Amino acid sequence: MDGDAVCFFHASNRAALACDACGRFVCTVCDLQVGARHLCPACLSSGLDKQKLPEIVPRRFLWSQSALLIGLLGLFPGLLMWPFVIVSGPLGIFFALFGWKRPGSLVKGQRHWMAALGMILCLAQIVTWVAIIYLISAAQKR
Repeated sequence: MDGDAVCFFHASNRAALACDACGRFVCTVCDLQVGARHLCPACLSSGLDKQKLPEIVPRRFLWSQSALLIGLLGLFPGLLMWPFVIVSGPLGIFFALFGWKRPGSLVKGQRHWMAALGMILCLAQIVTWVAIIYLISAAQKR
C-alpha cells in the first residue's frame, strides 16, 4: 500500500475516491453515494443539518393519513361542533384529493385506502350537518 492514498476514516483501508464536498479520501465503506455525488460520513451528516441535500428526504407529510385522521375526528360527538365541521370536512377532502398523487410514506408507500376512507368520513360530516341544518330550518318554518 505504499504510494496509495488511504481512507481518512480508516487508515488501514485503501481510498477508493475523494469526497465531492470536502475532498477527503474515503474507502468503499465510507463512500456514501447521494444522487450523483459521493460524500464522506462527516459531510453527509453536516449536510443534513445545514444545506438540505435535495436527494435526501428525511420525512414526508402523509396526506392520506391526515385526511383519515380529520375524518375520524368528526366521529367524536364532542368535536362535532359547527365551527369544526366547516373547516374539517372540506379540509379532509382537500387533503385526500391533493395528496392522492403525492409520494406516500417512505416506509409503507401510498395509502389510497386511507385517503378514500377519510374522504367518505369527511363527506359524511358535511352531509350530517347539511341534514341537521335542513331539519332545523324545516322545524322553524312550521
